Amino acid sequence: MQIVSDYFKRHEEQAFIAKAFLMILLIILVREYLSGLLSLLFILFPVVFLVYIRFQAAAEGISPYDLLKEHITFIPIMRAEGDRKTEVVPWVTYGIILVNVLIFYLYEAAPWGDIEFIVNNLIFLPREPNLWNCVVSAFSSMFLHARSGHLWGNMIFLWMLGTAVERRIGYSHFALLYLITGLFGGVAFVLSAFIATGEAGHAMGASGAIAGIMGIFAVRCYFKSMIFPIPILGIFSLILPISLKVRLNSLVIIGLFFLADLSGGIGQLSGESASMVGHWAHLGGMISGMILAGFLKLGEGAVEERHLEIGIKAASSKIGFGSGEQSLRQVLEHNPDNVEALLALARIKSKFGTSNEGGELYAKAIGLMAAVNPDEAATIYSEYRKVYQKALPPDILMSLAGVFQRRMELDNASRCLESVIATQPIAPELRLKALAQHAILLDKQGFEDGARRQYETLIREFPHSELALRAYARLGLKPPAHTAEPRPEAQSVPTVRAGDGKLSSSAAVTCPACSSTMQKRRANSGAHSGKLFWVCVGYPQCRGVVPVNETASPIF
Repeated sequence: MQIVSDYFKRHEEQAFIAKAFLMILLIILVREYLSGLLSLLFILFPVVFLVYIRFQAAAEGISPYDLLKEHITFIPIMRAEGDRKTEVVPWVTYGIILVNVLIFYLYEAAPWGDIEFIVNNLIFLPREPNLWNCVVSAFSSMFLHARSGHLWGNMIFLWMLGTAVERRIGYSHFALLYLITGLFGGVAFVLSAFIATGEAGHAMGASGAIAGIMGIFAVRCYFKSMIFPIPILGIFSLILPISLKVRLNSLVIIGLFFLADLSGGIGQLSGESASMVGHWAHLGGMISGMILAGFLKLGEGAVEERHLEIGIKAASSKIGFGSGEQSLRQVLEHNPDNVEALLALARIKSKFGTSNEGGELYAKAIGLMAAVNPDEAATIYSEYRKVYQKALPPDILMSLAGVFQRRMELDNASRCLESVIATQPIAPELRLKALAQHAILLDKQGFEDGARRQYETLIREFPHSELALRAYARLGLKPPAHTAEPRPEAQSVPTVRAGDGKLSSSAAVTCPACSSTMQKRRANSGAHSGKLFWVCVGYPQCRGVVPVNETASPIF
């Protein structure tokens, strides 16, 4: 036993799968030898369950109603538990469901419906096979159903499994694998029928393809839990469908389906069963789905996602996060740039205060996120600042400052720009841009003294830049005689007379998108060729453009 224990400690995934198979075995044994006890428990269950809720709520110090909401559901169908991967809409799954429903009900309503044509040409195998309908029927049969119960039973399973699989493998792979596994399921059914009866089999329905998706689910989503609803009001559940949420690992559910199909399929081959269910279509689809998922190495993504989910749950837990940290480090070992893992581990390492590793993990996660999702990066940066007072790289802070300005969180934007300005050493162009943006931001907030200091610093350090010319104008000062020539495409800024050093009443032109300064440029191509525009200095990162009214008086 010690050898087995040591083996499973070194191989966590095998241990996880072994537990699922032990649960399958337990369920089979209970169903086989304790069915009478199960009937009694089903009758007494509502009372036992309500008593349990009462005592558990008292022990946890919460209301029985709140605890009851966590354990019951009004949806009386089995389904996968909540999915984090909601950013991808499973359009192919929804499309297949819609096509199946439309075909069934349009045919039901059509006065010209010809059942003979379908039976002879579109089920697999056709009753009148020829060169074209044998090929077409291999796929058309996946979209035909005999009864509404047959249709909706299949569509519920497709919705339950297909949405999770498509979000992980993409719509193109999903559509292709759906058709391929459905084809294997149909071939398996035809062969099994021929072996059992010596005659060709004829079938319709999407269950072979859906079983294929189930096989892929077993490989790619083996870690997910499924909610198995059990009615708790007995016969009254027909009136009020309240069910208990029993959470089982998806491998347990899929394993039980596989064994049921295997038993039924063997019965059909031996002649002991006359069932019309296509057990071998299910088995052919499921096995081919597992094989294809293994060939495409979908299991590697499943292992990473399982450990990531363990880590994310641990990061939000107040206690018991040791295994979560270990899981996150395993994810980062294989994928060092996994933002979710970096962020979850940063939260764990910062749970009870600052740590060098926690700060570094936050910084890396924010840096990676800023390139693809700046808004989310800004939100995480606000979280980071509550714990750490360390600055991030200046280029990241400049990006975040623009996001905060767009969101009108001006205090956060100002802090980012202050950190950039305080960074030493720093690229001159980055410091120039930060000084200019910070001056405009302070000006906008009404902090004239602070804005003037930033403008003065900009003039002192970059006296000949275009942004300095705007600073001179904003302060009411005359720029030096020998300023650098502006870029050819830029329109020179009008010179203004010297003032008293205070901010002039006419504000500099600021970008409406990011509040940076803007400069005049003349379009040299397109429909607006020759016309003047105010263009953000951050172009092309910022696309802020404002037409110039060339007949109006000078802005400065």
